[in-house]
Amino acid sequence: MKLFSGNMIAQGMSLLLAPVLSRLYSPDDFGLVALYLSIFSVMSVVSTAKYEQAIMLPKSNRDAMAIVWLVLGITIVVTLITLITTVLFNRPLANMTGNPALAPWLYFLPLSLLLHGIHQSATFYANRNKHFGLIARSTIWQYSLLNGTRLVAAWFKAAFNGLIAGQIMAQLTAAIYMTAGIWKPMKATLTSSGSSLAPDPSKKDSTADHNRIIPDRTSILKQAKYYSGYPKFNMPLNFTNNLSGSLPVFMLTWGFSPAIAGLYAFGFTFVFRPIGLFSQSTLQVLSQKVIEDHHHKKHIYPSLKKLAGRFFLLAIIPVLSVAIWAPTLFSIIFSDEYAMAGTILQYLSPYLLMVFITSPLSFIPELFFRQKKAMVIDIIYLLLRFLALGAGIAANNLTLAIALFSLCSTLVVGYNLFWYLSLAKAGDKQTAPLTNNNP
Repeated sequence: MKLFSGNMIAQGMSLLLAPVLSRLYSPDDFGLVALYLSIFSVMSVVSTAKYEQAIMLPKSNRDAMAIVWLVLGITIVVTLITLITTVLFNRPLANMTGNPALAPWLYFLPLSLLLHGIHQSATFYANRNKHFGLIARSTIWQYSLLNGTRLVAAWFKAAFNGLIAGQIMAQLTAAIYMTAGIWKPMKATLTSSGSSLAPDPSKKDSTADHNRIIPDRTSILKQAKYYSGYPKFNMPLNFTNNLSGSLPVFMLTWGFSPAIAGLYAFGFTFVFRPIGLFSQSTLQVLSQKVIEDHHHKKHIYPSLKKLAGRFFLLAIIPVLSVAIWAPTLFSIIFSDEYAMAGTILQYLSPYLLMVFITSPLSFIPELFFRQKKAMVIDIIYLLLRFLALGAGIAANNLTLAIALFSLCSTLVVGYNLFWYLSLAKAGDKQTAPLTNNNP
């Protein structure tokens, strides 16, 4: 409940300010920040190798802590490589995206990746230990800085893109807040009497070992090997998934214009942001509960099926409203310049409905070690989306591109929902007799 409340406050803040921001920034501005975030989204998967998802799984907090430091080590390496690349090839990389205005902002990409790695590892560790209040407060601070920076930059007519500056400030705030919040619990975990890092009486510096916050290299490498499926399967899976999600921004920028990409991103984000925050909050709580139930040999399929039904009933009326009235609403709320964003949303509404229902269940393949099939599905998903957008670009028809994109996306996400529930049902057959486990 704390996670949901925190996300709702943060989301409400962003939604209330959206009409203001739409009058302070142009579609080109939104296109630029969408392009930056799309590149960041794809690179962020590599920056952690998706090991942060494994933090939830070990029975021991000490093992989970080793994974936290593993994530931080990988993040630092990827950050340094990205820094060198952006310094050496800044201008050519920006030109390749179709928006040369991105060039100065590419220098900030390594910082965004570093902050992401810190924030993700801290958030998953906090979630593991049920520090939901900390995560909720962090989300509120993050979105406060995000929107505050964007408003101030626009008010003073800053020479830089305040939308991207706000994103970086929000990342910095969230990373610092989460790290400060879990630092003492982390240290307490590593210095507990049962820790593998407990002082060795035979060593003279046992007190120093006892107070050490960083696990030894052997502990970290042990967890890296044990959960090696995450870089092998989850990282490619999430890479293709994020690339698939960012593909419209890349291709619309290149095939049409940065303004068209900005309109797509503005409309999609306005509706998808509450969906994403709801899904993330639900996923964080639901995944922990389902994992615990599965470990205790309880059946999970009945509760997951019931939740999917509830999500459908919760979303159907808002989605139908978007499908019918989005262009008119966007024109009134955000100005006529953004009416096209509403039209784009009309075509995307079936896809948005399926995402709302399916996203909270996306951890199911990991629970049953079916990441390989999930990766294959995502590759097919990416290819279909590429072909759909490519057909529209080849025909120079934006409507065709969005319609085909929405159709193939809806079908694939719908299949994922069916598959997730099938995995849970099959898993239940291998457990103890049915237990009443409704949420």
